[in-house]
Order: sequence, then structure tokens, then C-alpha cells
Amino acid sequence: MEFKLTEDQLMCQNSAREFAQRFITKERMEQADRERRVPDDIFQGMCDAGFAGLIFDPKYGGVGLGMDSYVLTLEQLAGKDPSMSAVLVISVMFLYAINLYGTEEQKAKYLPGGIEGKFRGSFAFTEAGTGSDPKQLTTTYKEEEDCFVINGVKRFISNAGYEGPIILFANDSNGENTTAFVFDKFGPGYSLSTAWDTMTCHASPVYDIFLDEVRIPKDSVLGGIGGGFKILKGVIAFSKMGVMAQCVGNMGHAYELAVKYAKEKLHRGKPISKFPTIQTKIAEIAAMHQSCQLLVYRLAEHLNDAKPEDMGAVIAESGMVKGHVADTGFICCQKAMSVLGAYGVCGEYEIERCVRESLQYPCVEGVGDIQRIMCGSYALRP
Repeated sequence: MEFKLTEDQLMCQNSAREFAQRFITKERMEQADRERRVPDDIFQGMCDAGFAGLIFDPKYGGVGLGMDSYVLTLEQLAGKDPSMSAVLVISVMFLYAINLYGTEEQKAKYLPGGIEGKFRGSFAFTEAGTGSDPKQLTTTYKEEEDCFVINGVKRFISNAGYEGPIILFANDSNGENTTAFVFDKFGPGYSLSTAWDTMTCHASPVYDIFLDEVRIPKDSVLGGIGGGFKILKGVIAFSKMGVMAQCVGNMGHAYELAVKYAKEKLHRGKPISKFPTIQTKIAEIAAMHQSCQLLVYRLAEHLNDAKPEDMGAVIAESGMVKGHVADTGFICCQKAMSVLGAYGVCGEYEIERCVRESLQYPCVEGVGDIQRIMCGSYALRP
């Protein structure tokens, strides 16, 4: 058992912290919120710094490090602005699926460009009638002599408004054989809704995708016909890990802001940090943050070492981590805001942003009760 970061891990952590402090300024965050997109130079800067390629093989332009380095990086980026890091998370999720299930031709086609920041990939499973059950998908594909034809609607899809490729799941006409396809967005028949008006993550908007007789090449299949559910299971723990690393980063920022305010705010000539009630709150915030941080770190370590036969346990663990960290993250940020009293709701003090962003985490990547059921049913298996 080792709690000391390696040189590589420290390098990633420090590099991400320095990038965030230098480039993710209040002015740029306000710009991203206003424009509903991460500025191109910031996304490109993250990719130039190697953040998109941390876990991938150097032969594709990656860095060749582990999930732990990726988590440490996301934590620092999200500590400044979860919206900025969310675009990176979805892009890397796309690349992770290609790396696991793509042919060598697909890897060569997509991994180098994605790592370099030439596009922002998307991952489209969710529909209005389903969150995670492939049998409920209504998006369909049919095979013709020279292509596949896709029809349907996808909901809440991140990065859908950016040029680049997408991994999209559809069923055959019988509702069976859930299959994943990878193809370029914005071809004939591909269109979007307006962005959903969400209360959080403004710089990473989500859209509905409309697919009307979208024709894609035969080599667009990812992981084989009928392999869609296998791909979904293969990336589920990874996606939850990335989102919860963002949640931990947001919690950490709230903690830092609460400590800073407690040390600087004076009452009768003394900082309020001298009050036992404030000290108790800070201790509770620190415990929540650090316990969630360690859970996410451990999940990253387990994903580093996981073999195919281990994935059931890792998926169950990811459900436990997601359910606990997401709910605790909101409580932690809310308690941190209470340290500031009335100033906590003022935008100038930043912590209201932490609370606002924390609201998304119990709702995305699976609701908490389902995550706990996943974990509990695995623990209680025969």
C-alpha cells in the first residue's frame, strides 16, 4: 500500500495545475459559459500538453502512462472549471473505446488525431426512453449492399456540436444485435437540436441528435455486429472514473475557497478560523474531500490492472464510487459555501459555481440508486 505519488504522477498533477492556473482564468470561464463552448485554444492547449494522450500507446502519439495520471490531471483541470475538463473527458472516452475495440485501421485513423486535438469525439448511447438498457434503443440500422443506414434520435449527447467522429449505438430492425458504429458527424441526415438549457456545465452543452437515413461505410462498425453492449460495459467504469475525478476536483476547489475565506474573514478583529464551529465544518469538508479522492484513486489503480475476468468487480466498484462520490460532492460543496455565509451565494466569491457544478454529478453517468444496486447485487451474488 503506497500513498506517495510517483514522479510521473507528480509531473502530470503539477502540469495540469499550472495549465489551469495560467489559462483557465475567470475571464475565459465567463467566455466559455457565454459562448457555450470551450475555446479552441484552451482545448488545443490541453491536447498539446499531452492530457488527451496520457493513457495511450506512444506509437499513436500517446504518453503511455496509467489511469492514475489521467485522474490526477482531470482533478486539477476540474478544480478550475468542470466544463473545460468535461470536453476532454468525452473526447478521451471516445478514444478509449477505439483503443479497446477498434481495428488497427480504426486506431490508426482516429487515435493520433484525437490525441493531437484535431477533433473532439462524441459517444452516443442515451435516448429519451433509456439510460443504459440496450433493448430499449429505438435508433436502428439496416444493412444495404454498400453501407449501413441509421435512423433515430439520441439525447443529451456531449461534444455533438463539434466537427469530428462519433461512436453511436443502434439496434437492428428486430431490436437485437446492439451495434456500435464510428463515423463523422454532420454528414447528410445528421442534425442537432438546440443545446439543452442546463443549469451546470455551460461550456460543455448537450444536444439531441437526429439521424435521418444517415448512410455510413461498411467499415464503420466498431467491435463487430452485435458487439455494442460489450463495448458499453467495457467503457462504463472508465467513464464513471473520469466524471468522478471531475467531481473530486470541484470539491477540492470548494474546500480551498472555504479555508481561504475562513483565514481572511475577520470578526471582532480575529479571523473566523478561530471559531470552533468553523473548524468543525472545515474538518468535515476535508474528510469528505479526501475520502472521495482516495476512492477515485483506487478505482484508477484497479482499472490499470484489470483483466477481462476482473471487469465485473471493477464495474461494481465504479458504481459504488460514482454513487458515493457524486452525492458526497454536493454535500461537501454546500457545506463549504456555508462557511462564507451570505457571501457564499455571490458570484464574486466563486464558491457558488462549485455548488452549481456539483448538482450535475448525482444525475449524470447513472443515478445514485442504480449505482448502489449495481454494487450491492455484485457483492450479494451467489
